[in-house]
Amino acid sequence: MPASRPFSLWSERTLASKISILMSLLVMLTILGLTYLSSQRERANFQQDLEAQATFLLETTTLTLRDPLYQQELDELREVAQVVGKDPNILFFTVYDQNGKRLVDSREQTFAYTQTPDALGITLLTQAGEQVFLQWMPDHLLAGKRVSLGNQVIGAVAAGLSTQTLDAKIRQITWQSTLTALLALVIGGTLTWLFARQITTPLRQLTEAVVKISDGDFSLRVQPYAGDEIGRLSVVFNQMAEGLQEREWLHDMFGRFVSREVAEAIRSGQVQLEGENRVVSVLFCDIRGFTEFSERHSPQEVVAMLNNYLPLVVQSAQKHGGMVNKFGGDSTLIIYGAPREMEDSAYRAVLTAIEIRQYLMEFNKTMRRRGDEPIRVGVGINTGVALAGAVGPTERQEYTVIGNTVNLAARIDGLNKQYPEHEILISGWTYEALGAHRAEFDLLPLGAVAIRGKNQPIEIWAVQGRRSRRF
Repeated sequence: MPASRPFSLWSERTLASKISILMSLLVMLTILGLTYLSSQRERANFQQDLEAQATFLLETTTLTLRDPLYQQELDELREVAQVVGKDPNILFFTVYDQNGKRLVDSREQTFAYTQTPDALGITLLTQAGEQVFLQWMPDHLLAGKRVSLGNQVIGAVAAGLSTQTLDAKIRQITWQSTLTALLALVIGGTLTWLFARQITTPLRQLTEAVVKISDGDFSLRVQPYAGDEIGRLSVVFNQMAEGLQEREWLHDMFGRFVSREVAEAIRSGQVQLEGENRVVSVLFCDIRGFTEFSERHSPQEVVAMLNNYLPLVVQSAQKHGGMVNKFGGDSTLIIYGAPREMEDSAYRAVLTAIEIRQYLMEFNKTMRRRGDEPIRVGVGINTGVALAGAVGPTERQEYTVIGNTVNLAARIDGLNKQYPEHEILISGWTYEALGAHRAEFDLLPLGAVAIRGKNQPIEIWAVQGRRSRRF
């Protein structure tokens, strides 16, 4: 959780502040990069110049010291070393004999003669030809060169040239760059903030307008500030708002109904909202043991299962011209014959029930693969005359069918608990309404069954499946 806190703080910032921060960082990184490149270039130039000075110094002094060194005239050697050492940029100047022993050193007030060879002296004596030895140390450039007289090596000289000038120049560049970076940060940050406001102000107004439109205020319009992309977005937004306002009356009219089939039938004048008698087939479908399933699963799991299952029911109904009229949790009411008249409503209802069962087989395979228990559905179908029309207050009406035909379909659906070996049950009236289509199905008579609310038993048939077609 703490690891995501910085990202959360960044995401909560305004767009203007994000742009300002990013642009300021870009300016800072650019100046730091230029500072680094400038210091490196200055360092390279200084080193090149210092190496050239060291080479010139050694070549000049070797000519001066050749004869005194050959004759071992230490006073003259010491005088030359003291003169060279007075240069503030030269830290020391040392002369070695042909054995690498130190003879004089500008840092010593007296002679610096040693009895043993010096490591640096030996290194310089072994240099090839007239090559100058150069080595960069933390605070100076160490330079050296052997001294020859004819073909004889008679000694060597070494000098340390200070890099203090370079260090001072690098510090100056760094300080100037820091001041420049701070100045650029202030000026650039201010200009970036003003530029960001030019972007975020119209975007903020668009956001506020979207919120108001989502609340139902379609009369709102925004003022385009410029002809750029944001300005064009404002124009498109205004066009969208106009389109939504024009369609609001459609939303007010058809939003009272649960089915697009009903809305289309109303638009084409095929339905009477005040009510009419229609011959319909009513299909009730629900999940068996849904209460127990809900108790064994979390609410999220139950909702996820329904969201995967109910589309199968809707798809089957729409395929065969049924109108999905109501969802009641796990149950579904599908109507055939309203709002559009349908001569073969019973046949279409039975086909829908069989297709739901087929889809459910594939659905249960997926459930098993996930480690979930399969589900079973029960379907009850009844055919007869029902009153079809708009029911409810004028603010919120619902197109549906009511009457004994609908109630009996619900009762037949409930009989699936009495006949658990069967999943699709139809009434005798649906059986008769199938007509010649009865030959397409395997139908099993269950006899007359007493149903609550009915004085006489009702003939019930079980649909076991669809017979194979013969050619």
